[in-house]
Formats: sequence, structure tokens, C-alpha cells
Amino acid sequence: MSYLNYKNRVVEPIEFPNNAYADLMALVTNYNLSNEATNAMIHFFNEHSNLPLSSLPKNAKKGHELMEKMKIPTLTSKKHKILTHNYTCREKAYSEQYTGNWWKNTETSLPDGSKLLSIILYSNATTTDTLGKSSLHPIYISIGNISTKRRNKSDAKQLLGYLPILKAKDKFEKKSKDFKKLVLI
Repeated sequence: MSYLNYKNRVVEPIEFPNNAYADLMALVTNYNLSNEATNAMIHFFNEHSNLPLSSLPKNAKKGHELMEKMKIPTLTSKKHKILTHNYTCREKAYSEQYTGNWWKNTETSLPDGSKLLSIILYSNATTTDTLGKSSLHPIYISIGNISTKRRNKSDAKQLLGYLPILKAKDKFEKKSKDFKKLVLI
């Protein structure tokens, strides 16, 4: 089956080449797997499948590129059911910030030429030694209109600094009001 595109050229629909490819990319999307994990799965499959030609993409990047070309809305963002309202039985679904009604309404209320920018600050504990005994809490900044699957890539975020990790010298200090107050700040 062929389709006409916007320039009236005949184009073939873009599809996964096979079921194994489609199933792999469904796993990657459903479980938000990193490129590194995806590449490890592809390598494992290719090493143990005994097939002369792999039915999977060369790497995660190639798989994502194919999915971007497919333009399937369910593959580009995930919706998560948050709440079902009893009075209307409608579900509220959230995915990317910039796809929500608030974003749309706010953008339309801005003066001509103005743009909406969402800034996200977040922290995630990370270990700094091979034994896992030392850790830091880096603070990152990113922009809300970068898709979630891209936002945690190194070129889509910036390290601002580190949150201090407070440790009490003994159990009495740990239970003191002053220490508890500092921990909450």
C-alpha cells in the first residue's frame, strides 16, 4: 500500500521491518530503557540467536530514528493515568509539560513574539566510588520543552552544583532539633 505525501509523491508507509524489531522497541519505550541497555540487549540477542542476519536495529539510536520517522503519537510520549473523576468518569492524562492545556492556554495569552520557557531543577543521588560508600547529590538544570526521553542526556542538562550531605557525628546530634532543622532546609 502506498500513500501520497504533501508534495504528491508516492511514498511507502514506514513500518518496523519485523516483529522482533517492533517488540524490542516496545520494550525500550515501555520501560524507558537507556541506549546503553538497549545496545546490550541487541548485542546479547545477536550473539545467542544463531541467525545469519540480525532482525534487530544496529543500535538503539537507529531504532529511535526509525520510530521518529514513523510519527506514531503513542511512541513519542507516554500517558499515565493519574486520576479518574467519579462525577464525569473522565481520566486525566499527563505526558510532556508542553502538551498540556495549561501550556497551550499560557502560550496563547502571551504577547506576540514571546515564548514560554519552563526551567526544571532536579537532583539525583549518585555514587562517586566503586564501593558505593561515597555519594553526592548533583543539582541539574534543564528546560521543560525538551522531551523526557532526551532531558537526561548529557547535552540536554547542565550541572549547577552539589547539595551537601549532612551527617551527624552521633545519635544525640542526629536527634537534636538543630540537626533536624538543617536536614529539612
